[in-house]
Amino acid sequence: MEMNNKHWKIIDVILAALIGVIFGVLYFGFGLSWNAFVSLFTPLASFLSGHSLASSLSASLIAAQVTTAATTGLFMMAGPIAALILKKPGSAFLSNLIASVVEMVIGSAWGVLDIIWGIVQGAGIEAGFALTLYKKPRLGLWLSIVTGSIVSFVYHYFEKSYYKFDFAYVMILFLIWFLSILIFAGLMDLIIFKVLKKAKLVK
Repeated sequence: MEMNNKHWKIIDVILAALIGVIFGVLYFGFGLSWNAFVSLFTPLASFLSGHSLASSLSASLIAAQVTTAATTGLFMMAGPIAALILKKPGSAFLSNLIASVVEMVIGSAWGVLDIIWGIVQGAGIEAGFALTLYKKPRLGLWLSIVTGSIVSFVYHYFEKSYYKFDFAYVMILFLIWFLSILIFAGLMDLIIFKVLKKAKLVK
């Protein structure tokens, strides 16, 4: 069992904020690439629009929904890496929230919605690490993928009225959503953490 000091120090707050700022800038960059992502997933959208489970939806709407699902993990990377590095309760939530605020301040097209999403996604990621009481960060990472996926998708489900769509289609979107978080907020963050640890920049 990994033991850690749960008490926050000034240096911890500064590091959490720094992680948030760095990823906030990255989030803004990901947002600028939105149209490129839409173009990337247009072929899949065209396929789904011709299928019975989503035939009532336009290809452009499906492309936007698939793109949102496929890129969600990119906008949740700050939380897990902060939790892995700091190992402090609340670090995942704080860093992801700061990242969303920075993204909005820079000039994101989504405005205040960035902060709302920062809260929702941060809470989802935080829940996974909290389940281990921050004593097993790597287990917390994998749990955070599950909790982060469920919390953020449920919010999006009601925000975008996904209950109006075919259940199978919504499940496809959730699968894409989950894989995005697994790849970006899970595997990519773990790789980054290992690189930083190997370079002896973090413990």
